[in-house]
Amino acid sequence: MVLPKNKIGETDNDTAHINSDATPQIQFCYADAEHAFLVDKVLTNGTGVTYDLFTDKPAEEEEAVEEKLDEDGNPIPVKAKEPEEVFPRYMIVPEVVRDKQIYFFKVPKLGSYLAVRLEYETCLFEAALDAGIAD
Repeated sequence: MVLPKNKIGETDNDTAHINSDATPQIQFCYADAEHAFLVDKVLTNGTGVTYDLFTDKPAEEEEAVEEKLDEDGNPIPVKAKEPEEVFPRYMIVPEVVRDKQIYFFKVPKLGSYLAVRLEYETCLFEAALDAGIAD
């Protein structure tokens, strides 16, 4: 997601294009030959279903655990939970023409839609794509 940029003129400074008050949007920069019409298209908040995938959900609050005591009144040690495996966020729309929230840039076609939120720190080398996968 990127912030839309302000138009600039010849007399503007090097930060005049920054619009920090704007709402982030999804901007399509690259596509294969079949989907080249998507390049430079934009999805704003409330347009389609993909935008929701890239907005962060509020953190869930942890439940308070009551401390259990043995017969002498000493606290019983609690085993630490194993960390849960975290998968990338994704969404599946089984039939796109039946979902009113799907936004079409062209004529609607039958089919399904899958979007996956992939996040990585660097892509300077191929092994970086495997860095997020647990051993």
